[in-house]
Amino acid sequence: MHIMILTQYYYPEEIGPAIFIEQLARTLSERGHRVTVLTSFPNYPEGTVFADYRGKLFQKENLDGIDVIRAWIYATPSKRLFPRMLNFGSFCVSALLRGLLTRDRPDVIYTLMPPLPLGVTGKLLGLFLRAKVIINVQDIMPYAAVVTGVLSNRQAIRIFEWLERWIYCHVDAIVAISSSFRDNIIGKGAVPENVFVVSNWADPDMIQPGPRNNEFRDELDVGELFTVIYSGGFTHNANLQPLIDAADLLRDEPFAFVLVGDGVRKTELSQSVSVKGISSVQMKPFQPLERYPRVLQAADVNVVTLSAQAAFASVPSKIFKQMAVGIPIIAITEKGNEVDRLIMHAQCGVSVAPDSPQALADALRWFSGHRTEMRQMGESGRAYLLKNHSAACCISQIEDVFEDIAGRRALPSPRRTL
Repeated sequence: MHIMILTQYYYPEEIGPAIFIEQLARTLSERGHRVTVLTSFPNYPEGTVFADYRGKLFQKENLDGIDVIRAWIYATPSKRLFPRMLNFGSFCVSALLRGLLTRDRPDVIYTLMPPLPLGVTGKLLGLFLRAKVIINVQDIMPYAAVVTGVLSNRQAIRIFEWLERWIYCHVDAIVAISSSFRDNIIGKGAVPENVFVVSNWADPDMIQPGPRNNEFRDELDVGELFTVIYSGGFTHNANLQPLIDAADLLRDEPFAFVLVGDGVRKTELSQSVSVKGISSVQMKPFQPLERYPRVLQAADVNVVTLSAQAAFASVPSKIFKQMAVGIPIIAITEKGNEVDRLIMHAQCGVSVAPDSPQALADALRWFSGHRTEMRQMGESGRAYLLKNHSAACCISQIEDVFEDIAGRRALPSPRRTL
């Protein structure tokens, strides 16, 4: 089968989506499929195109047997709305133009959203290349942008909501990363038989349990302090202020807090730490991909966080990597969402409400005094990942969707709700 993957992010970028998409492409290629990736020139997280890729409109390269076609993108370090829309929109247009030049027709086009308009690009390419179009929904957009305050213009919201429903009703199939996402998508007009649930994953061979006292922990110089680590984006979806507030409550107790990453809220969070005068909080930049397992291994507890606004519109994929490393997890999130349910089913940690730094501080105190229970949680989380969310397992499910959709002669007609 010839599979085209349409995605804004791809190797050598080291953002979460780029990592698991590269794993998907590589695994499908190893299983005998022909894989073509249509992507942008790498520019994340600095917002500057990587040196080896500058000054080009399009480029084609072969990486480990995978044809990678790159299309121009307006790269910008700005986190403001309009430059970010130009960033997303430029790739959606240039990818369409480059994709129309494709000589070999793919059987399926697998489109990763967001950005939301990339679903339109995928559909148009599907029509021109006579290929089945399958989209993967990573965030419920535009809802996630609206509730986090990124998008507030009412007219723009209505346009994006119409666009969302149009895409759901016109593609051949949809892969949702959770059952609640599936319900949401079906409620907007998608045919139930065309919506499949396949979660994100972690590669348990790449991310494994390892020694706590490694070189990254040595660099932190935390000694035997109970160390709490968050590694990820400082984004609107993340809610890291309760972690800083808990560090304030525990300032006279043997705890260390480490925030690893970057994003639009980094300055705000740094100022909060400074104003409160908390010496137990360190902020570190994103670490190279090869060091990522050591970052997680250095923690006594890893943290996943999701803002109350985004609690039912997004699922942080980092939680699967945290489960893979075999260390317990504290989730700062609303009760009843996908993250909370995952923690409960895997028995790999605890969830605390985002508006209760005191509950978070109390949970950390409990963890620090219950090392046996912590070890059991870590082992339970990795076992659950191996059974349900390993790369091999989830990629096989996606492969089944491709084969199902590619083999269909006719699909159910969508409900026209537009």
